[in-house]
Amino acid sequence: MKCLPLALLILMAVTYVLSWGLSGPWVWVNAFSEAAMVGALADWFAVTALFRHPLGIPIPHTAIIARRKNEIGESLARFVAENFLQAVVLEQRLRSRDLSRIVINWLKQVKNRRQLTASMLSLWCWLMDAVGEQRVRDFTTRLLQRQSASIDVAKVAGQALEILTSKGRHQEIFTQALRFAIVALHENQERIRGRVQHESPWWMPGFVDDKIVGELLQRIESLLFEMVLDPAHELRQRFDLQLEQLTQDLQGLPEYQQLGEKIKQDFMQNVSIQEYLLQLWNDLAERLKIAEGDPESTIHKRLDKLLLNLVDELEADPDMRDLVNQWLSAAIVRIVSENRGSVSGLISDTIQSWDADTTSQRVELAIGRDLQFIRINGTLVGGLVGILLLALHLLVENIA
Repeated sequence: MKCLPLALLILMAVTYVLSWGLSGPWVWVNAFSEAAMVGALADWFAVTALFRHPLGIPIPHTAIIARRKNEIGESLARFVAENFLQAVVLEQRLRSRDLSRIVINWLKQVKNRRQLTASMLSLWCWLMDAVGEQRVRDFTTRLLQRQSASIDVAKVAGQALEILTSKGRHQEIFTQALRFAIVALHENQERIRGRVQHESPWWMPGFVDDKIVGELLQRIESLLFEMVLDPAHELRQRFDLQLEQLTQDLQGLPEYQQLGEKIKQDFMQNVSIQEYLLQLWNDLAERLKIAEGDPESTIHKRLDKLLLNLVDELEADPDMRDLVNQWLSAAIVRIVSENRGSVSGLISDTIQSWDADTTSQRVELAIGRDLQFIRINGTLVGGLVGILLLALHLLVENIA
């Protein structure tokens, strides 16, 4: 692109020489080419002075970008931070955007979901490999052992039970367990009868066994139904009392504390458990690696289905979309605001780390095409100014 304004300058110089001393219309051509050369040279000097010393002569106020590289970097960083990374600017910009809709539309595209699931699996595989590496594993083990030393297992278990029982959640679990027991009892009646007959004395008649077992199973099933239907059942209340007592004992009795400490130490020092967990970890890592390379794997399909379900739920729930918009906007504003200084510092530090000549070259490459058009425009505008000045000169002469 630099050749075009240079060729235009040479053309103006040749035209000026050829039209020198000629009369008639050539006077205008000579005036145009003369002024065009002046304009071309002036703009060449101005453009070149931005990046280097013209003709290698250290003229003051030239090679501006190379000489003031650090100040330019700081000014650019400050400009970005003050005009693009301000919380108010971001909030105004994000307020007009439906971020949840953008997410939904993006996830509707099959290629985007595949890209996301592939990225998730790649990240998981990387984490699995990193943690599975021997040095990282040893470090993690030491860290866990050090952190677990201060954990009172019994007290933590007691606090967990306290949270579980605080709003009667344990009764819901207990009810489900009772229902499961009723179903299991009903489905295994024949097995129980067979076991009782097998264990009964040889002299006990079979109909007696059936009678006893039938009566016993009926009473047990009836009791379980009563407990399911009656929230204030005596056995439920006893269960509450026992659980409450266990919660207090776990948090207060030294023997439970010692038992919890023993269980913790056995778990942390048991080689078999550690080997089992390591094998489990390696198997999981291997499965993830296999799935990562197979877009048609079960894991890929399940993740894809999960994302589609997320899209469907968001589309059907406007309130949730509004909430997601609020979360995303708040998260973006907070992250950018908290890291505004780091971003501006990164810009200024990066520019300061560049070599002066490298900086000039990068800027020139970025805007060089427009600068060459400035030189071309300077040539043409200079020529037009030359014609205008000649016209004024002739007008003044005629008037005089």
